[in-house]
Amino acid sequence: MIPVKLALKNFLSYGEDVPPLDFTQFHIACLSGHNGQGKSALLDALTWAVWGEGRKASQEKKADSSLLRIGQKDMQVEFVFDLEGDRYRIIRDYSITGKSSRSGLEFQVREQKENNEYVSLTGSSIRKTQEKITKTLRIDYQTFINSAFILQGRIDEFSRKSARERKEILSEILGLSRYDELANLAKSHLREINNIIMTKESRLEYIYQETANLDFYKEKIKELSESYKEISQKIKTEEVKVGKLKEAINILKHKSEQCDELESRIEQQRQEIMRGQKEIELRKKEIVDCQRIISQKEKVLNDFKNYQKFNAENNEFSRKLQQIRKIEEEKVLTQRRVENERADLEVEVRNKKDRYKDLEVKVEQGTKNRVKILELEKKMEEIKLFEEQREEIRQKGSELNIKINSIKGQIERLEKDNKDNQEKLRLLRENPEGECPLCEAKLNSERKRKIEDNINKEIGLNLKRIEKLKKGAEESSKQRDRLAEKWREINQRLKDKDIWQKKLSKAHFEYEESKQAAKLMVGLQGEIKKIEKTIREKDYALEGQKRLKELEEQIKNIGYDEERHRKLNRKIEELSNAPLEKAKLEEAEKKINSLRDGLSELKENYQQKELYLKDLEKKKEKIRGELKELPSLKEKLVQEEQILNSGQTLKDKILEERGGYQSKFDQCLKLGKEKKKIDKELEKSKKEQNIYEKLIVAFGKNGIQALIIENVLPEIEEEANDLLAKLTNNGTQISIESLRDLKSGGIKETLDIKISDELGIRDYELYSGGEAFRIDFSLRIALSKLLTRRAGTKLRTLVMDEGFGTQDEEGIDNLVQAIQSISEDFDKILVITHLESLKDAFPVRIEVTKLPEVGSRFEIIKN
Repeated sequence: MIPVKLALKNFLSYGEDVPPLDFTQFHIACLSGHNGQGKSALLDALTWAVWGEGRKASQEKKADSSLLRIGQKDMQVEFVFDLEGDRYRIIRDYSITGKSSRSGLEFQVREQKENNEYVSLTGSSIRKTQEKITKTLRIDYQTFINSAFILQGRIDEFSRKSARERKEILSEILGLSRYDELANLAKSHLREINNIIMTKESRLEYIYQETANLDFYKEKIKELSESYKEISQKIKTEEVKVGKLKEAINILKHKSEQCDELESRIEQQRQEIMRGQKEIELRKKEIVDCQRIISQKEKVLNDFKNYQKFNAENNEFSRKLQQIRKIEEEKVLTQRRVENERADLEVEVRNKKDRYKDLEVKVEQGTKNRVKILELEKKMEEIKLFEEQREEIRQKGSELNIKINSIKGQIERLEKDNKDNQEKLRLLRENPEGECPLCEAKLNSERKRKIEDNINKEIGLNLKRIEKLKKGAEESSKQRDRLAEKWREINQRLKDKDIWQKKLSKAHFEYEESKQAAKLMVGLQGEIKKIEKTIREKDYALEGQKRLKELEEQIKNIGYDEERHRKLNRKIEELSNAPLEKAKLEEAEKKINSLRDGLSELKENYQQKELYLKDLEKKKEKIRGELKELPSLKEKLVQEEQILNSGQTLKDKILEERGGYQSKFDQCLKLGKEKKKIDKELEKSKKEQNIYEKLIVAFGKNGIQALIIENVLPEIEEEANDLLAKLTNNGTQISIESLRDLKSGGIKETLDIKISDELGIRDYELYSGGEAFRIDFSLRIALSKLLTRRAGTKLRTLVMDEGFGTQDEEGIDNLVQAIQSISEDFDKILVITHLESLKDAFPVRIEVTKLPEVGSRFEIIKN
């Protein structure tokens, strides 16, 4: 991985509009600046973009929110890097809205085409996208900070870890996890093979049990077949008897149905005879009614004649009335138009008078608004001064928040260091003799006392620093509280700003309206006088008034008599039934003869139906005599069917039992063939089982992985000692032991670091700060170089965020020379320091500064 570009927004001390850091401008560079300016924040941004983790957020419950710049709602980091000929881009962002937050992660690769556009590699979730990034780099965050990325205060990360943890880091650097994957894959296959073997052995046991009864099944099948043949013959004889009985019963049932049908026809015939009687009576009544109507013929004809006469005269009056109503409709419409025109003129006068009064009010209000405008403009000037004061307080408060948070972070780190030191003291006191619980080295009482004294001194110094930092934080908090109180006072005064602004805008608007109103009043007064004159002189709707007079004259000329018309209507109503009575008379004269003829025919039909009814009753009595034999036949049929059903049940039972034994017999033959096949498969599975058991051991921690680590240790020792020789003038040497002799006998796999100088072999804890730094530095560089050469990783970047304050002038020169000597092994080297003596020791310097208004900024300077 070779960094190309890093862009930040609202990340820790960096604000918005921060220019991106272009890594293509240097091969090796020094990142310098005073403490707390934002040097390490750049590296935190890099690791947060790639792995979602940063040194400053690793101990926080809500890591992302602790990285967000104070007072901001969103942050983003964009990181571009090259890897094995391809260019990749990662964009990670985080934002908060109220009490909720949102995180985003994009992963892209640039196409190898002319347009060079980025193509998305982003997964369906942040977790899946992170897995894809880690898989592409082939390295996780912990391995990175233990090798190629030396974080501030953690250069001794590898040296102070236990032997087991060192082996885990080496395994990750060497990519030995693929052997764990192979071992797990072999275990998975072994589990499958074991399950297959267990299943097949269980199946064989089942086959042995089932095939043991083969001869018994064969004998039972023969015995049941003979019984089946015997019962089948008996069933055939019984079926013939049942068939004959059913045939005789069916014949009688058919006759019973005939009897039921005759009964139904007899009842139907009786109903028809009753209907015939009713029809004869009804026909006689119709003849009497017709005779009564014909007897009133003279009166009916006279009433109908008068009805026609009155109706003709009434129609003429109705025609005249229709003409008058049509004229009156036009008269009403014309009158309405005349009145509407007058009403429109009256409404127009009222509206114009109301408008005139409104304009008078606006003119009076305009004079008052002029004075009000001057007062409001003075008030807005005061508000502007308060806003300027509030902005100045906000900037000071933001600076104090940054300072307080920085102090809290320092206190937390010091308290954690003291907690770790107290734990070390506890472990030392619980182990009065024997091995050191921290490094597993041999300890005597003198060495133990020296280690305890050094730890106690460090605890005391940390407590003094914490006390001093707490006083500083308390003073800053008081200053911030005073500013907050002043902020609230000003906010209270500014809360009505929008109200005053609206009042000023309204006053300006009303003043302009009053000037326009004065102009409109002059023309409006003349318009009102003109309309009032038109109403007084009735000089409106002249055509309508003329048409009203013409319509009244037309109504007089029609000659309609309303009283005569009412009398005619009463007479017509009295004779309203005359047309109906005349129609009844004509109908009675027309049908009286046909009714008399129909009456004779009905009487003849009635007599024939009575004769047919007697014939049906005779047939019914004959069939009833034949049906007396039916109950005894049914009883005999039930007895024979019971005998038949019992035989059929026995037959089915024999057939079912024989089928069961036949199925088992066939299954035994099938299982015999299956057994031969399973024997062959089982032999093959056991061979595979043996292979996978051997593969699990080979791919395990004590197999190939142990051999690879054993072979790479001389390479790490050589690299570390070459660099340590330059830093200590050949005064110190490191050796790494993979095996340790046990007191109880035998050996134990380990990964111990042994350090020797002119005084002999000493424990790591007994070396001074400067000596320990050089040892840690050499080991970490050796691991970083190993990582650059590791197949599949290609991580050719080295970052050192570690203070060199423990070194004297000669030590610093040696470190610079050592860094220069390894520069060819890396494509990018970045050294972070605040020491003035190191700023010009490298060809390029990235100077970091922090401004209260905008946050941290950096500048690339070529020496």
